[in-house]
Amino acid sequence: MTYTASRLADLLDGELEWLSVRAADRVPGPEWIHCGTLLQDQLGGADPTYGWRKVLQDQYALEYGIQPPVQVAAMFVLMWYVSVPSIVAGLSTALTGFSPDVSPDALAFRRHPTAHYPVEVALLSPKVVTTVEAAQQVESHTRAFTDSYRPGVKLSSRQRIGAITDELRAAVQTPEEALYAVEAAQAFKLDLDQKLRTSCCFVYALPNTNPCSTCPRVATKA
Repeated sequence: MTYTASRLADLLDGELEWLSVRAADRVPGPEWIHCGTLLQDQLGGADPTYGWRKVLQDQYALEYGIQPPVQVAAMFVLMWYVSVPSIVAGLSTALTGFSPDVSPDALAFRRHPTAHYPVEVALLSPKVVTTVEAAQQVESHTRAFTDSYRPGVKLSSRQRIGAITDELRAAVQTPEEALYAVEAAQAFKLDLDQKLRTSCCFVYALPNTNPCSTCPRVATKA
């Protein structure tokens, strides 16, 4: 079967109930974040995710009645950003053996207005790539972000890189009929038998919260 970016967008749209995917010939609107622009700014020494982290910090402070640890918002923003290319490529390759272009200039996303995670993704390129090419694009795109990310708190390389593999693993395993999941896992170098996440969101640092069931801290405490 021959796939186009538009057809892949239609297949991906609805695979996750909280994420909408569309094909577009330009960034859909001013409230959308263009990955290429954000990454270029960050690589140039700016801090384009500061406002994103700040709104989370303020929200957590109001909700929990404390000054929340900086690493919580920092890690959520990292996970959410890398999830954009990872989810698109992971879902698509598991379903079809192909992926839309997930290089920085080819993607834009819009955040949820109150929860602030990416809720819509726009595919800006008509290009379709193989699973191997998608894996290369995800690696290049996400590592450029994680390696240049300076959120004002130390995040280990295990946290940064682990977030990428965690998002990819979840995406590849999501479709009920993931006919190409094994091939995708090989290309992305994933262990589909891994049950616990490699990275941690640090939500346990907030009052009256516990680690998620797949948190690596669960294994540490066992």
